[in-house]
Amino acid sequence: MKKFSLLLLSAIAATQGASTAHAAPLDALLSANKGTLPGKVEIEAAYDVVNDTVDLFKVRDRDSNYAGTNVGDYKGAHVRAGVAVTPALWLDGGLWQRRLEYRNDEAKINSWQIATQYKFLDGQALVPALAARVGAWGNYADRLDKTTPTTVSGTTLNSVTVKDPSDRQFQADLIASWPVLQQGEVSAFAGVGTSRVQLGSVAGTATQNGCNYNLAFGRTSVTGTLAQFCNASAVVDRFTLANSSLGVNVYNEAEYRARYLHAGVSAKWLTGNWQFRAGYDYQHVKRNNVDDIISQRGGKPVENNHTLVGEIMYRVTDNVSLFGRGQVMAKQFTGEIPFAYNSLTASRFDKKYGFVSAGVVVSF
Repeated sequence: MKKFSLLLLSAIAATQGASTAHAAPLDALLSANKGTLPGKVEIEAAYDVVNDTVDLFKVRDRDSNYAGTNVGDYKGAHVRAGVAVTPALWLDGGLWQRRLEYRNDEAKINSWQIATQYKFLDGQALVPALAARVGAWGNYADRLDKTTPTTVSGTTLNSVTVKDPSDRQFQADLIASWPVLQQGEVSAFAGVGTSRVQLGSVAGTATQNGCNYNLAFGRTSVTGTLAQFCNASAVVDRFTLANSSLGVNVYNEAEYRARYLHAGVSAKWLTGNWQFRAGYDYQHVKRNNVDDIISQRGGKPVENNHTLVGEIMYRVTDNVSLFGRGQVMAKQFTGEIPFAYNSLTASRFDKKYGFVSAGVVVSF
């Protein structure tokens, strides 16, 4: 029966690993200077995508295993909004809908973010503007399904369903921004945070000795129930095994708490109706449970990530701008979708991944 737990983890890996240190979405573009006029509102809406046609960074094209397939196809949309409460106080938030494809399955993931930023020093000459930022963000899905069979040593896991996987993070940042002439700005930032990944119920269907079983994986044991009549010899109608006897605990393999830090730089340049932004963010994370398990099995946890973001924006009117943005990550969505990381998906996170966004910004 130990095979059942190993198969389940393999299925979770396939379901969660098609996408991905920690950092909130678009942290690479942080700046101390936000709205200056009380009541100023800024709204961004965009479409996010990557596939064989839209692969500007040639990340998928260079992958020998997944090039030419739908594995890792990404489509989604997001809305972000911010308001200047005072010249120094800025509030913002965002919502993302993400769709990640893997063979015959699609992971539907929702993301959220809220933050407040306070500029406590305006800065002058070589003294930078300084701001403190605190926020929370996370991801969740109603369910993740794997509907294609996985077979190990004669045992087949036909399907698996993970309900209510989620993660949530709390983060604090310090941001410094220096003016460059009258058209530009350079910023540096650093932050720390905490993270928690949780799963709801985990269930599956498996075939053993020609008989079909429904499986329920708990925090202390796994239960299998015969799904239909089976006339094979030595049929077991129902079994319950302690996780300790299996040597594998699904929740310990996929749930964890973590502490993380990140730091980076960004730059902005204005010329006429055009605005150019670019940023780099480095992240480092320390997790409990799951990374210890990976190391004990001779694996290598993914503890660092590097993210690059570039953006071109054109002002159509005084209040409306269009933009295109690209994001590339050295270790997939390690920083943005923590619940996709577990003891089996970790090896798949050692890959580059990137996507592009196109949208509009309205300010008033």
